[in-house]
Amino acid sequence: MSDIRDVARRAGVSVSTVSYAFSGKRPVSPGTYQRIMQAADELDYAPDAGARMLRAKRNQIVALSAPLRPGQNRASYADYFIEMASCEHARGYDSLLLTAENGVEDIRRVTRSNLADGVVLMDLVDDDIRAAQAASYGRPCVALGLPRQHTACACVDLDFDLMGRMAVEAMARAGRKRLLFLEDLEGEYRRGSGFRLILLRSLKTWACRLGMDLQLEPGPTGSDLAYTQQVLDIIHHGHIDGLIGQIRPSLLDTVVVRMRSDGMSIPDDVAVLSCAAGKVSHTLELQGISEMPLTPRSLCAKAADLLTQAVEEGASLAGRVLLERPRLIDRASISRQKQEAA
Repeated sequence: MSDIRDVARRAGVSVSTVSYAFSGKRPVSPGTYQRIMQAADELDYAPDAGARMLRAKRNQIVALSAPLRPGQNRASYADYFIEMASCEHARGYDSLLLTAENGVEDIRRVTRSNLADGVVLMDLVDDDIRAAQAASYGRPCVALGLPRQHTACACVDLDFDLMGRMAVEAMARAGRKRLLFLEDLEGEYRRGSGFRLILLRSLKTWACRLGMDLQLEPGPTGSDLAYTQQVLDIIHHGHIDGLIGQIRPSLLDTVVVRMRSDGMSIPDDVAVLSCAAGKVSHTLELQGISEMPLTPRSLCAKAADLLTQAVEEGASLAGRVLLERPRLIDRASISRQKQEAA
């Protein structure tokens, strides 16, 4: 049976460095860490004398990898984290929050030391390295999102490709031809935010297929008043008759109020729909604006169910994908006659 000294020899490092790599008590360079973990895998080494027996036991802890990034939507971040932690608590698990942006090393540290029974990946990007490296964690892993590489983990998300199609088709049924999409913050697209890119691609694809013009307006970078005026100028000069917004509901509310104060009728002059801007919005409900909201509660519950099944029953998660159908809450802001969801 291999011990820590064998790992140290194979990795070409000291015994104390191997100990630090597993405990996280001191920083270890990425290259050294990789060599140590590779040696541990090859030797089937567990980091303490009782760890081989502990592999069959559970600590009732789930690691939530939710990176903290500059400029991110903290409200949405909190919604998903709180819902995920609540779902795990209801199933008898505590949550351990990991906030590193890369996250892979933190996840390996808590899984290979047998601290965490499973892993949930949150706030994913299109080419998310955490999902690509899921096979190296040695614990069940569920992603709240749909990154490109997900063969070693399960994925749970809204079907944002379908959401884009539903949005454009709803506008088409209302006879709209010139659409304006109010994007989320530009930085979210630059960093490759997964669901935002999927929705944007779908909107472009279906607008093209249905012969509709689609103009894109980046999210606000200055004051809300300046942004609102810019949007109104585009609507007037571009003869826009359909508005799809992913901006935060409070800002879309400001835009809608200005549209109406300028004499525009919703939906007679311009149809308005909010997509993936947050949970069901009381603000948009008061304004009578239709929306397709995010659904953190149901998504987190499904992710928690999958992870619990994998941890407690040994169910395989590799490559599983569960996509939830978007819900169109029609408040007659697309057409006077409410539409049935396609």
